[in-house]
Amino acid sequence: MDDFSTNRHAENPIKFEFLPALPSRHPDLWLSDGNIALVAGSFYFNVHKGLLCRHSLPLLDAIKALEAEERHARLIEGNPVLELDDNPVDLCRFLLALYDGVSGIKHDAEDFDVVASLLRLTTKYAVEHIRKDILRGMLAIWPRTLSAWEFREADATDAAGVYKPRSVYPHPILVINLARETSTTDLLPSAFYDLSRCAASEIATGYLVPGAGDRAQLHLLSDEDLMNTLRGREHASRFLSTFVVNELEGREVCVGCVHRSETDPFRKRICQATFEATTFEILRDVNGVVFHRSSDPLFAIMDADLMQTRNESASGRLNLLHRACEPCRVEFTASVDVARDEMWRKLPMWFGISNLPSWP
Repeated sequence: MDDFSTNRHAENPIKFEFLPALPSRHPDLWLSDGNIALVAGSFYFNVHKGLLCRHSLPLLDAIKALEAEERHARLIEGNPVLELDDNPVDLCRFLLALYDGVSGIKHDAEDFDVVASLLRLTTKYAVEHIRKDILRGMLAIWPRTLSAWEFREADATDAAGVYKPRSVYPHPILVINLARETSTTDLLPSAFYDLSRCAASEIATGYLVPGAGDRAQLHLLSDEDLMNTLRGREHASRFLSTFVVNELEGREVCVGCVHRSETDPFRKRICQATFEATTFEILRDVNGVVFHRSSDPLFAIMDADLMQTRNESASGRLNLLHRACEPCRVEFTASVDVARDEMWRKLPMWFGISNLPSWP
């Protein structure tokens, strides 16, 4: 009796092998005289070996290895194929930068995706001249010096005096994550400080790119950087409190105070009353009542000084009866400058940033 259960007489089952889909020409970068096809994702870029080898040692090594196995090389349109694991959008931006340069790149919020692509791939492929150009532009927004930070802040303030950094600059969470990915630690202190001015809940919940619909990506800090941000925020808050206690509350008049010899008790206390009123205004605006800049100790300390000279008729802050004499004001300004310089120097330590060769 035949044993039908084993199906001994059935033919071997047909095995289907699915070949991977061929990549498509990239619409923006296919050069007719190119001699190498770079494949990334579902696209290939027909470009020139010589250009790649001139600017990138890692790509030079990869192309040499490819040429050593030329007999077995895969071809597209007669050109050898070098497969890369890069995002095709990033790779296109990188290649265009090699061919066209980066003079047209802006470093604002709108162009951040392009800047990020270029920094990632110029770091990966060691294209130092473009990487330096990109970093130079980024350091204008995320600077190493306090004076450059002040220019940056002024550029984010409109003609009406409203401070709107998020409409001008990329979100600091994006910058921190990119800096970690590309080992560009110079960007971190100012990016961490910028982020620390947000509410703690906003820092923890991350940043969702606006206008991206269902495809919006939520950007989060690593657990370590989240703790670094919150700790740094606490340090900055304590620094402001210490400044208020040491430099404003109960501040004595200077030796050269013009009111020191006044017989009228009110006039004798003009400078002391000024600093008391300044203390009140600083504490009143900790939550951004006036300038909508909460948790910003660098600004608050500077504003304590500016109150002595600014025309406050519009905002109704210190009036003319609460202005320190010039000698007292000059001495206080010196204290403000020292405090802000000290605070800026401490940012890397407060935010746990290591491997930073020098600061500022």
